[in-house]
Amino acid sequence: MTPSTINPQPPYRRPRPLSAIQTLLWLVAGIAGMFALVSTIFAVKLGLEGRLPFSDAPRAAAAATPPAAPQPPVQAAPSATPLPAASPTAQAPAGFVSGAESILPSEVAHLAKHVSPLDAPPTATEPPSAPSISTQPPTQPPTPAAAPVAAPVEAIPATHPADHKRVEAALLAWAKAWSSKDVDTYLAHYADTFTPASQLSRSAWAEQRRQRIARPGDISVALDAIAIQTEGDKASARFTQHYRAGKLKLTEAKTIELIRHGDTWLIVQERLGH
Repeated sequence: MTPSTINPQPPYRRPRPLSAIQTLLWLVAGIAGMFALVSTIFAVKLGLEGRLPFSDAPRAAAAATPPAAPQPPVQAAPSATPLPAASPTAQAPAGFVSGAESILPSEVAHLAKHVSPLDAPPTATEPPSAPSISTQPPTQPPTPAAAPVAAPVEAIPATHPADHKRVEAALLAWAKAWSSKDVDTYLAHYADTFTPASQLSRSAWAEQRRQRIARPGDISVALDAIAIQTEGDKASARFTQHYRAGKLKLTEAKTIELIRHGDTWLIVQERLGH
């Protein structure tokens, strides 16, 4: 007999893997076993401490405790000096409210025993005496002071209607002298108190105007839309000035202030704009 026939070896078979259901069951079983183990440990611990809900140890301990013995009531000691009984025939004074001395404090209890002035019986009053009649004559009322008389206001002299025409005539003569390049007549329309718009003096300004007007070439100055306002010896004229010198043409608004000098009007200020 050969060895292979005496003790034959079965062929090796690989174990079958667990299915998903089997794996899930093993997992659930493991969790349940762990929970049971932990619950058993806690139950043993609580049982040793006597805190199990189904244990009779706390009830037995409560039953073994004897009840406390009742204590006798404490009685007040009798007073050595008995209080005198109130006399039933005693009468309270007038205005006294019974029981007030036991309600109010000792420092204000005496106030309830005093009679209020309002509770006192009314006393007879003397009749009012008749009014005395005075024999003195009635006093005269004071005479009102006279109202102060206002000082007369100095009247402003009215402007003569001819002043507008004279102012307008002076302006047209001024523009005519400028257009004709008559420097002396042009400068004669300005007062000695004329203030130039620049920082020049009156004499320096006059010399500058003389040199500019005397330049070669024609000059034309025309005034339009003249508006004049006069007040006493002062006048204000607003107009549109049309200036032309060679190829230069300017149209601009101008305002001129004038003063009366005898029968004529002279320029004291000249500025652009209204």
